[in-house]
Amino acid sequence: MERWLLLFIAGAISALFLPKVPELFYLLSLALSCFCLLFFVRLNKKLLSLQAFLFGFSFILFAGHQYNTSFLTNNIAANSLHSHDHIVQGKVTTVVNHSTDSLKFNLLINAFDQQELAHPFVVRLSFRQANMLLAQGDSVQLRVKLKPAHGFANAGSFSYKRWLLQQNIVASGYVKPSAINQVLAHQQSLRQQLYLSLNSAIAHPLKPLLLALAIGEKSHIDKSTWQVLQNTGTQHLIAISGLHLGLIASLGFYLMKYCLYLFPARLLSQRYLFLLPMLASLSLAGFYAYLAGFSMPTMRALIMLLVYYGLRLIAIKVSIIRWLLLSLFFIILLEPFAILDSSLYLSLSAVIVIMYGFWRWQYLLTGRLKWQRILLSLLLLQISISVFLMPLTLLLFKQVSLLAPLANFVVVPFLSMTAIPITLLATLALLIYQPLSEGLFQLALSCLDAAYWFLAFLSQFDALIVPFNPLTVVLIVLSAAAVFLLSLRLFTRKTLWLMLASLSLSIFLIDIGYRAYLQRSNSWQITAFDVGHGLAVLIEKQGKAILYDSGAAFASGFNFVDSAIEPYLRNHRLASLDWFVVSHSDNDHAGGLPVVISKHLAQRYMLNFATVGQTNPINSKNCLAGKEFVWQQLKIKSLWPEQAVGKSNDDSCVLEISDGVHKVLLPGDISQQVELQLLKQAKLSPVDILFTPHHGSKSSSNQAFINTVKPKYVVHSAGYLNRWRMPVTSVVDRYKSINAKQFNTGEVGMVVFQISRTNIKAQTYRDDLLPFWPWR
Repeated sequence: MERWLLLFIAGAISALFLPKVPELFYLLSLALSCFCLLFFVRLNKKLLSLQAFLFGFSFILFAGHQYNTSFLTNNIAANSLHSHDHIVQGKVTTVVNHSTDSLKFNLLINAFDQQELAHPFVVRLSFRQANMLLAQGDSVQLRVKLKPAHGFANAGSFSYKRWLLQQNIVASGYVKPSAINQVLAHQQSLRQQLYLSLNSAIAHPLKPLLLALAIGEKSHIDKSTWQVLQNTGTQHLIAISGLHLGLIASLGFYLMKYCLYLFPARLLSQRYLFLLPMLASLSLAGFYAYLAGFSMPTMRALIMLLVYYGLRLIAIKVSIIRWLLLSLFFIILLEPFAILDSSLYLSLSAVIVIMYGFWRWQYLLTGRLKWQRILLSLLLLQISISVFLMPLTLLLFKQVSLLAPLANFVVVPFLSMTAIPITLLATLALLIYQPLSEGLFQLALSCLDAAYWFLAFLSQFDALIVPFNPLTVVLIVLSAAAVFLLSLRLFTRKTLWLMLASLSLSIFLIDIGYRAYLQRSNSWQITAFDVGHGLAVLIEKQGKAILYDSGAAFASGFNFVDSAIEPYLRNHRLASLDWFVVSHSDNDHAGGLPVVISKHLAQRYMLNFATVGQTNPINSKNCLAGKEFVWQQLKIKSLWPEQAVGKSNDDSCVLEISDGVHKVLLPGDISQQVELQLLKQAKLSPVDILFTPHHGSKSSSNQAFINTVKPKYVVHSAGYLNRWRMPVTSVVDRYKSINAKQFNTGEVGMVVFQISRTNIKAQTYRDDLLPFWPWR
């Protein structure tokens, strides 16, 4: 059975690595093959393994097909979804936080443009300056602007598209002001009521953490608090998951069990001594999962608990491995896209590591006092998880904290015995007697206060935080493998550490050789980030970099320096930028400037305007026509502007970058007027790569300009289905007339050009770097 389950899971995961979901005909053929194989299993047992793999493979693809055809099955044209407003009716399915200017919530749509839907679907909406009080459970009618599910696509960044798929959200958009916007029926959910009561009743700096523990609402947690949790490797503590649900389930089970001991033994059969505690355990766990909004981690934990109790109820004894495989099988059946969630693999890995750790080092616990066994168990638990999960943590979160074992050793048991159960009891008391709940919440906050003080203290030692880079990952994997082999006692310690030292030295020598090669290499790279309607371009050569523009920054705090550019620099071991060039002061180009300055990401700056609230950065100079300099053997020439103003589109800093063979032109947001000026001054010449002026708007890319620069490659840095419809069709057609290969970052994601003396290789995120359907 283990083999069948393992192959089913392997098939399901393999299905994620296709470039696209096949057509329905091929999926039905695959399903028919699975069915036919059942008749031949008796003849050849190996066919059962193939059938399991194909079953898992086709099941995920069917789920993907259903997701992709959500509009088609409702007779809605997905390609024209964004072209006009829609009137929708539906039910709010998430808690609504009214403390921000823009409400964000999920809406289950059951009526679209006055027509009832046969298959309701979920969309993600934002509502700026909302003039109505929305709550989870309310039925509403809204005028909305929608786009099919989409997200920015940059290497090393958070995949919003994958997150939408995990949540089964098929579109996103915003609510437009309209007289028809109204609440059709106020049906405020219990979870929303609890949220509002908690939010209004408690005034404490750590209230956001309490809200996260009580009802899984993390939107109130600020950046500094997240940083403390991340620096200490304790983010999992405030995300209601298996740890919390397991703790609450155990609490419910043992409370009921002890209560039953108060009854005379003759009144209760042996069966009820297990059945009633099980029901109490499941009820309490289910209620806590509801409070967490049935998030994916809580659903996973609840399914695992149900599988465990189900097996116990029918008196089937299975190994822990079979229980894990069965649980994962049912998780995939009930939540197919759960296999996209990185926390699933962390949770399963943690369970396996815990099992292995206690099996391998069990001899250390024998013959000790009870309190010694408890402390030693916790210590072994944290060391095992920290060592063996360090490579996976580093890959998923791009950093790992060496403080995590100490932080978790102290804080996990402390909060498990205090704040977590007290918070649940306080939440339950809120439904019955509010004064009691307030006292319990204050007690829980006192416990959180003590834990957070300890974590904030540890967070100060940021030198113990290991950032992501390929060399670090390899070394940590080798270290974890060495500890694993050492625990199996297959080699002597001396032999094993000699092998590890030899491998580490080899890796260091390879790394040194690679860096020496980079220093001598004449090849260079241009990376156009996917920043929506905006621009951010990175020029790399010999381990150094220049950034031209940084995309936008928004009132919510979101910016592309934090979300895309800095992760990319970190992943490519670029400690800082040699230059940061800002074409002009528009937010979609200069929005990240304050972030770059505050984080000291650049050594020197080139810009033509003063930054908000301060003078230009210390190491800065103007971008003026006629200036040029050599950087890493690349000649960088400024063609425009003639005066240092930098305020309007036509004040954009226009740069030409050349290695003597290939040229790249970065024109910012200049209009046809400036293009003609440059033509008149004979400053333009043929280039290999051109970033279209002003994102491909109709006011730019004059035909004479295009005929002169004659680019082989054209990049339109524009938003997906943006409201200005850039790049406009007429501009695309002009570049098509000279046979230029065009890329729209809104469609293909990040674009990377690898330039050598003899060749230019173009790659896009969605077609080349990560060409798999869940990320496209």
